[in-house]
Amino acid sequence: MLTLHEKQRRKYNAEGKEPIGFIKFNDHASDLIEGRFFLTAIEHFWNNGRDKIKDESEGIIRLANDEKIEYSEILNNKAQTYISSFTVLFSDDFDDNKKIKTETVHRILNKSENEENGDIETRDAIIFSLSLMDYINAIINNTPEFVNHEIKKPTIDDDNIQRFKTNNLLCWIDEIMSVNQCLDDDFCNARESLEQKNLQGVHTKKIFQKKNWLEKNENRISIGLKGTYVYYNDEILNKKKDDILKEIHESEDIKVYEKYLAECFVRKANKYRNQHEYRLIFSEFKEANTKKNFIFPDGIELECPLSKKVCAKEVKNNEVGNLRLEDFEK
Repeated sequence: MLTLHEKQRRKYNAEGKEPIGFIKFNDHASDLIEGRFFLTAIEHFWNNGRDKIKDESEGIIRLANDEKIEYSEILNNKAQTYISSFTVLFSDDFDDNKKIKTETVHRILNKSENEENGDIETRDAIIFSLSLMDYINAIINNTPEFVNHEIKKPTIDDDNIQRFKTNNLLCWIDEIMSVNQCLDDDFCNARESLEQKNLQGVHTKKIFQKKNWLEKNENRISIGLKGTYVYYNDEILNKKKDDILKEIHESEDIKVYEKYLAECFVRKANKYRNQHEYRLIFSEFKEANTKKNFIFPDGIELECPLSKKVCAKEVKNNEVGNLRLEDFEK
């Protein structure tokens, strides 16, 4: 079954739209240039963000017979999700001289309809090449804390923010080698444990315990991270509310939560299709034995120093109208 990201990509392909990169307005542009991505909890995002578009249907799954499910019913105190948004720019957002079109500038600065109500975007921007999409996938696959639920996660700091170093698989492997120098089955099993959900092999636990890598049962969570186009579509989900909630609340699989949270925050009404949004969605899900009073952080910071393949540049707000296609090249 196609994901919402894949469905929207097919739409863009059918429309002949060629994505060339992303733009994000932010109060802390230098953090993004350095590869520190901050994701806010759903509640804060819904109340204060949403790219200044107060879409009251966001965070809701629309069902037949005027039924609906709100995101809080999905979380049900067992999960939390965090979001960061980007705007996709396409080749047709630029004119024949490869300069960004005036109508595109007005749209992304929110000038067209809101010039008089104080909602014009005044923050500086960061632009990224399209390679950012592949880099997000690399983060997902190369961050052991995201993959293995038995691995200890970073502590939450005094500001109630949880900060993850990402793309750090090789660092973990080096640490394993410092414990076990021989490239034997023990090493191979321990390495596999960094890339799979559970510990592999009978000696891996001893290796991980020696490095103090294992989380206590009462603090275990599963993590999911996705980079995804927002899918613009007016269809309703053809399922009954009771059946969906039963599936969610009886599940111990984070993928079930992610699937329905995507319906809340990755599917939007067709009237918003000109937003061309791309979102990072990070979820934390409590394991069955996790203590009931486990506290989720207010926000997530992903520290992922950008590779040379990902072109990231700061653009002052008053210079957005001067962007050119070559600015998004690697």
